[in-house]
Amino acid sequence: MTINEAVEQIQSQNYLLPAIQREIVWERDQITDLFDSVLQGYPIGTFLYWDLDDENRDEYTMYGFIQHYITDTKYIETDAQSRNSKVKPDGAGNLKLVLDGQQRLSSFYIGLRGTYSYKQRYKWYRNEDAWKRSRLYLKLTSDPKKQIDSGGDRQTRFEFQFLSREDYDGRLVRRGNDYWFRTGAVLDYPGENDIGDYIFNLRNDLDLAQEEERWVGQNLRRLRKAIHDVKYVTYFEEKEQDIDRVLEIFIRTNDGGTQLQKSDLLLSIAQANWQEYDAREELTSFVDHLNTQLPKTNDYGKDFLLKSSLVLSDLSVRYRVGNFNRENVSRIENRWPQIRRSIREAATLVNHFGIGEKTLLSQNAVIPIAYYLKETGLTAENLLSDDREKSLMKRDLKQWFITSLLNGTLSGSADTVLTRIREVLRAEEGESFPVSRINEEMSSLGKVVGFSEEIAENVLEREKGGRRTFLALTLLYDQEDFGSIPYHQDHIFPKARLTTENLVEEGLGPERASEFAEEVDKLPNLQLLTRAENKSKQDARFEDWITQQSSSFYDRHLIPEDPDLHRIENFDQFMEARRKKITSKLTSSLSAPQAHRT
Repeated sequence: MTINEAVEQIQSQNYLLPAIQREIVWERDQITDLFDSVLQGYPIGTFLYWDLDDENRDEYTMYGFIQHYITDTKYIETDAQSRNSKVKPDGAGNLKLVLDGQQRLSSFYIGLRGTYSYKQRYKWYRNEDAWKRSRLYLKLTSDPKKQIDSGGDRQTRFEFQFLSREDYDGRLVRRGNDYWFRTGAVLDYPGENDIGDYIFNLRNDLDLAQEEERWVGQNLRRLRKAIHDVKYVTYFEEKEQDIDRVLEIFIRTNDGGTQLQKSDLLLSIAQANWQEYDAREELTSFVDHLNTQLPKTNDYGKDFLLKSSLVLSDLSVRYRVGNFNRENVSRIENRWPQIRRSIREAATLVNHFGIGEKTLLSQNAVIPIAYYLKETGLTAENLLSDDREKSLMKRDLKQWFITSLLNGTLSGSADTVLTRIREVLRAEEGESFPVSRINEEMSSLGKVVGFSEEIAENVLEREKGGRRTFLALTLLYDQEDFGSIPYHQDHIFPKARLTTENLVEEGLGPERASEFAEEVDKLPNLQLLTRAENKSKQDARFEDWITQQSSSFYDRHLIPEDPDLHRIENFDQFMEARRKKITSKLTSSLSAPQAHRT
């Protein structure tokens, strides 16, 4: 069928998505490339549908296509969607569930009948003005036979762009000297004569050069033909009603490439086998809850939930399809309320530790806390209470958790680490978190554990830009608003002044100047400033800028107070003094706690 016919089927909800499908994940340039492909006459692949019998329509959960898409909804309120909504078919029409081709069909639907909202660069996520709802436009006044210079290897010839609806809302809009046509408006011109009349009127109304008149006609005719005439949507139909067969087809179809994440495959298995809960609805809504409804903004995903479910269900922690067989998936469903509670409480507690989206270096590190809370029945509220024993438990947990992040204990492949920690937690009696026993197990695996002056030295060698550097810097401050307020990693002594050439000009010997330049990005020369603070500082001479700050600023940023250390020729002495202050601060908060059991 034609693209227009397929879009009509989506609009009338004759095409729906089975629950085993994932959400749309295509970026704007993938959508514009797809439209360019069909105008160039390139094949776009086949599609796979499940022709569902009428009597089985009530047996399965189905979702509609997204018309007005937004890349993320956790920061602002909007009627656009990042996730598909459930749909109950009305019984009319020939219902087909899309097993393969969702991204392409969604792109056609959004490009022709919908909008795409995305965040503008360099703007803060929580600012509603940062998000622009846009519609797809085709540039008419460009030569369709000439390849566009896209700055890469994409050989596009038809220039499509998503233009902000706030700035461009007409069927035909002008940008500079060029004219752009709203792509969806081509649906109003189904026949050759229809588009021919429109082109004739444009030539009369617009002041175009002769070659531009020719390009406008060629571009519009090519667009109309691609949408209304060419049968681009070639599909296979699966008519068997056996869900296991359909699931197998889905996995084989999608597991051959890199397009489908493992979580999507595993979720499809859970969706097909869970009896009491809707697996897709449970996991996607729970992800949204974790990311938007807790004390801090987080960035958990379905992979994290599925991996955690294996650990908390006492199954093999290896994250592979084979571990999600029917028996194991059923076991996870039976324990789902407990799993959900434990993960929620762990994520909440981690947020109260001051760790959120920007500083959670390893989500794997949250899983042992969730398992601990499952085993003890404790909640975040229990551990945040004024009770002395609970306060000491929280201290132990926080110390272990933060040092695990700094040391990278659970980064990367962590199956063995998680298994060994789980064994320790299962064997533990009472409610105390067994930091010492866990550290012993980790040490036997060759992992760096705890915190010491030696580890502090490694931390101090970290350089600007790294997430672990940012985490270490946040530990120097008492406030916990990192993530809700954007902070910059700022050079205390400006980098522009600490170049070898500049330092030599200021009177330092070449060897000493080179040593200073090598230290400029190290953590002792870094501080966290708000955007306004960083802007006011710019590249000012540190010895001048620091005199304008209050005494509390020195304390907050652990700045040595001796004015002699603020001169650039004493940069090495400044770094050594601040190293000592940072080491003292980190050691006091992260050193292993003394035993407190009675």
